Amino acid sequence: VAVLDSGISQHPDLKVIRRFNTISKKPGFDDHGHGTHVAGTIGALNNQFGVVGVGPKVKLYGVKVLDSEGTGYLSDLVEGIALCIQHRIRVINMSLGSAKGSTALHGIIKKAYKKGIVIVASGGNYGVNAGQIDYPAKYKETIAVAATTGNNKIANFSSRGHGLDVAAPGVNVLSTYLKGTYIRMSGTSMSTPLVTGSAALLLHRKPNLSPARVKELLQRTA
Repeated sequence: VAVLDSGISQHPDLKVIRRFNTISKKPGFDDHGHGTHVAGTIGALNNQFGVVGVGPKVKLYGVKVLDSEGTGYLSDLVEGIALCIQHRIRVINMSLGSAKGSTALHGIIKKAYKKGIVIVASGGNYGVNAGQIDYPAKYKETIAVAATTGNNKIANFSSRGHGLDVAAPGVNVLSTYLKGTYIRMSGTSMSTPLVTGSAALLLHRKPNLSPARVKELLQRTA
């Protein structure tokens, strides 16, 4: 499972197989915190402390495509997805988004999809008046995720509408953070890795599932 985000920091509750960095030649460690939080929800270890990820035995790959401010360029995201294809990643988590897409981004996503990679993306945090969900979640090749509350209602901040595929808890989610700590965060960024981890578990049981079939099973059994 690859986390395309601000990187993944070193943390006693995380085992990261490999890190990449598309924005500089530095190691792909997290200097923001967002990517580490996302990674913990997917794969925090089943040990005697901290939190447990949805798939604590997944092989986590960190792909740094966002800077210390949590922002980045579509070109770096495209490069990150290309790295995932090259390294035969099975599931991509993109807890990020933009109001605009691009031909290059959609092109590399379609290529990854054809290679059998499950792509999970956050729908956005613009609430009831968003008008649309974010890219790349808006592309049909992805699994677009909305956020729910602890009462299983749509979160007030969650974007909604055409293109969303599934919803998952995204309010006050506790996970790993910088300097070996843990914090609670809210957003469709936090609900997306829950779906990513679930997709990874499905593929562990049935490795030959296509991305379309994974989406169908997640929707049908949600």
